Amino acid sequence: METGNDCLVCFLRQALATVRRSTSDPHLHWQLTAEVGAMLASFDPRTPPPANAVHYYRLIAKRTGLRDPYAAEKQESNAFALALEPRIRELIHAEVDPLRAAVQFAINANVLDYGAQHQLDRDTILHSCRQPPVIDHFSLLVQQLAGRPNILYLADNCGEIVFDKLLIELLLARGCRVTVAVRQDPIINDATLEDAVLCGLDRLCPVITNGADAPGTPLSMCSDEFRRHFEAADCIISKGMGNFECLSDVPAPIFFLFLVKCSTVLAYLQDRLDRTDLEIGSAVLLNSGL
Repeated sequence: METGNDCLVCFLRQALATVRRSTSDPHLHWQLTAEVGAMLASFDPRTPPPANAVHYYRLIAKRTGLRDPYAAEKQESNAFALALEPRIRELIHAEVDPLRAAVQFAINANVLDYGAQHQLDRDTILHSCRQPPVIDHFSLLVQQLAGRPNILYLADNCGEIVFDKLLIELLLARGCRVTVAVRQDPIINDATLEDAVLCGLDRLCPVITNGADAPGTPLSMCSDEFRRHFEAADCIISKGMGNFECLSDVPAPIFFLFLVKCSTVLAYLQDRLDRTDLEIGSAVLLNSGL
């Protein structure tokens, strides 16, 4: 999908929040935010928002010298989710359909996001995991899984990956082969290889990086290794809104799992799917072929 007008305002908000985490110098806050504002005119509106956003995140990291300004938030999210893991696993396996329960927990865990336009209440969202997604292509996912496909699982945020882990356990139990892909370098609170290891994903299945430092999966920025995995996958499970923004128009066997957290994505879905019931906070399980 393309970068929308509302994205420009969101870019400035994200930039200022990141600058404030990166330095306590108010003069640098002003200067860097102004520089990001000047960058906006050079952004290509035909490019997905994460592929544009990466440029100001790189600028901020270079100028402040802080590579991972969201490190504390990432640690907190991982600790929060790991503490919940045993209980969530029990709840999943107590359901009539554990796979559906795991999918819904994984989608709702997308609330653990420090880069979104709208911040959602994580306790409310995580406690509503029995509510089916507003867009719900679960039956199509089950059909796909029946063939025991080779799955590429695109992870998104820290903490959220613990809920992904619980879903991956069930995918493996069905005979699927799973490879998880995380970000190459720190960006906002997105999961990297270090986070995947901390949360135990590497003990379940192979974990690779996508070779990029963007808050999504812009294929043009990804590594050759990642693109080989992407092209070879029978099924791609794509977590998070940033991945959706980058891959929504890519012809591939993708299931998108995320919460709607911005006006640009909301409008994109409403226009293409003719769905008036979608709103900020809506859970989505969308097959790319529909």
